[in-house]
Amino acid sequence: MKTAAIENANAVPLRNRVVADLAELVKARLTLLVLLTTAVGFYLGSESPVHYVALFHVVFGTAAAAAGAAALNQWWERRVDALMRRTRTRPIPAGRMPPLQALVLGIALSVFGVAYLAIVCNLLSATLTAITIGIYIFAYTPFFCGNCRISSPSRGCTAKIIRGPASA
Repeated sequence: MKTAAIENANAVPLRNRVVADLAELVKARLTLLVLLTTAVGFYLGSESPVHYVALFHVVFGTAAAAAGAAALNQWWERRVDALMRRTRTRPIPAGRMPPLQALVLGIALSVFGVAYLAIVCNLLSATLTAITIGIYIFAYTPFFCGNCRISSPSRGCTAKIIRGPASA
């Protein structure tokens, strides 16, 4: 009995660590800001009355795509992140998450988000989301994220496409 109680007590912090690592991998706070700008763009681009079911679908698909792009970004930057004091405790460079797991999760979330937007919302929203993911992973990450001379010291130069009016 005591052994089972000890094992269960140890499982709770491990579960919390996994959830915290997933939230850090998908950059939950940054993703929340993307969702806020998406919702505002949808609202501003909508005709009255706002169709809240459509808003939910747009935010849901965007959430998956943004989380996937963030995971792919961290997978791409894992070697540089391991060298920087600010980023070396992230899940991949700290060794708490295998790189392949982050890559698969990032691809799955990105593909799901784009497909969801294409099927449930519209093709324009899905196309703009796919372009945004591509620019973030293949342009922003390699050229502006600390592993290139073009990079700014703050690494804070991100261009975002607000899809609101396209999604309405």
